Amino acid sequence: MHRLTPSSSEVLAIPVRECGEPLVNIQVLGGLEYGPPPECPETESDYTFIRQGVYERLLHAQSLLPKGITLRLYEGYRSLKVQGMLFADELARVRERQPALPESELFEETTRMVSAPAYPDGTLNIPPHNTGAAVDLFLVDECGQMLDFGMDIYQWTETDPDLCLTHASGISETVIANRQLLVDVMTSAGFVNYLQEWWHFSYGDRFWAYLSGHEYAIYGGVNHQ
Repeated sequence: MHRLTPSSSEVLAIPVRECGEPLVNIQVLGGLEYGPPPECPETESDYTFIRQGVYERLLHAQSLLPKGITLRLYEGYRSLKVQGMLFADELARVRERQPALPESELFEETTRMVSAPAYPDGTLNIPPHNTGAAVDLFLVDECGQMLDFGMDIYQWTETDPDLCLTHASGISETVIANRQLLVDVMTSAGFVNYLQEWWHFSYGDRFWAYLSGHEYAIYGGVNHQ
């Protein structure tokens, strides 16, 4: 069965018309919570950067939440260097988890959770996080505790990928409600959800353009210094 990911050929076919909108740092602008740096130390200087338009839409999504519930950013911008490291790490995990999987299918399975910087044929990709268009986030209560999403987002590499599905099976009513609340406020603010990861949303990248029926993406890759 074909699984649509940000690395799928139909998404790659979407053209990009870069609008030139700057990256902004939510640590400077405020109004949104963010957690400790995810993944690896190399993300620390980048992960709170997102496009200006994405920041404004996150503020809108925040305003739609019930009192006492807030968004918290897990990760925004990601460099191609870090993206490549994460892809290699996930490739190794997939190979260990599914040792019988043919090499020809390893790439596709790995892209389920991590977009590749390039395809096996050498075609360059534009991973969503490298555009500043994608955000990974979750909800916290007034005490700063993560709501019950059925898993710890900081432990996603140790979690069954099927549990990461937005509409995973076998999860509690509370988890279903919390995941749906996040989806509802984010989609109301113009984002699209990547259904393989309940925490991943984007606006303005090629995946967003494909799912929302736009002819082109407005955000391309960014080399943030």
